[in-house]
Amino acid sequence: MSQNADIALRQIEAFNRRDADAAVTFASPNVEWEDSMFWTEPTRTYRGRAELREWIKRVLEPWERITVRADEIVQTRDGRVFGHMSVIGRGSASGVETELQGWTVLWFDKGLITARRIFRDRAVALEAAGLQE
Repeated sequence: MSQNADIALRQIEAFNRRDADAAVTFASPNVEWEDSMFWTEPTRTYRGRAELREWIKRVLEPWERITVRADEIVQTRDGRVFGHMSVIGRGSASGVETELQGWTVLWFDKGLITARRIFRDRAVALEAAGLQE
């Protein structure tokens, strides 16, 4: 596996352990992390490790159990990482099981994630990653 893809998987593992402090160590101090909170809110960009840490804690809070699974992960020639992700969880209050899917592209510099964008559409994500189907 390529170095950046491995870093992405290690960050996912930290998230799945609910370890926000460990998860942010894989991000640049100036990271730009895009998310839309499971598509229920408009897309927002979180800037810097402190905002990323707060985003992780906010995402984890309502879940009794939540797991991110990388169903596909590919590193491009220029070091970007394209991934198809599944988020599987059970709500703490509701007990409802949920599964969401989406695509992500990560940009890297010197072994740290500098930016993350999310996509609902695979073709758009592939284009952002510089990949063709």
